Amino acid sequence: MRHKIKLLSLVVSSGLLLMISCQSASSDNRDRIRVSGEGKIRIMPDQVTLTINTAFTKPRMVDAVRETQNTVDSVIAILGKYGNKKEDIKTSSVSANKDYQFIGNTNKFVGYQAQQTIDFVLHDLSKFTELTGRLLETKISGIGSISFDHSKADSILREADLIAYDDALKSAQKLASRADVKIGKLLFLSNDGSASNESTGYRTGMALETFNKAYGGEGFKIAPEVLEFKRTIYTEFEIK
Repeated sequence: MRHKIKLLSLVVSSGLLLMISCQSASSDNRDRIRVSGEGKIRIMPDQVTLTINTAFTKPRMVDAVRETQNTVDSVIAILGKYGNKKEDIKTSSVSANKDYQFIGNTNKFVGYQAQQTIDFVLHDLSKFTELTGRLLETKISGIGSISFDHSKADSILREADLIAYDDALKSAQKLASRADVKIGKLLFLSNDGSASNESTGYRTGMALETFNKAYGGEGFKIAPEVLEFKRTIYTEFEIK
């Protein structure tokens, strides 16, 4: 019984020490300075993502699915010549539903629609016009979006982090100099809450509809805009 009492006393004492330690940490009243910094990197894109839509409406569901799948197969065969099938081509599963159109004052059943979407990343922008020309030869229903980006976006954002930190440090040093004080060690650092954690990828406003008709001729010519990668860093320094 005596041993049990001693053990209980030890546990209670440890709890008191923990509470005192936490209170001491939370009552840190050291003078500090809080500043934020911004890092921006502007660079031309080196890749483009196309969202290709394929959809057919037929009286019979089986015919709609077959037509959609045949068109998707022909598109993938073309895309395979411009990129890696496993890494650059992503297809959604075929979805099939009843198709209604607003005719007169009511929605009327017009058949069964099957549709599928293909996302493709083109890494050689010089092939863009040629590729879109080839796609227009198929019976796709349209190109939903064209989005330019950079293949090294993650590395560029990390560089923007460093630029943002340097900017914050310079601001802290200038403010401290004006206040006739000196900054000490770094107490807090975060890029949480950044105004832009991702690149402002350039997306065209184009949404091409081909109405499942194959068109020959030349593809699109688009001059992408410069991309801007931006990060915001928040810091807190001790004031000596």
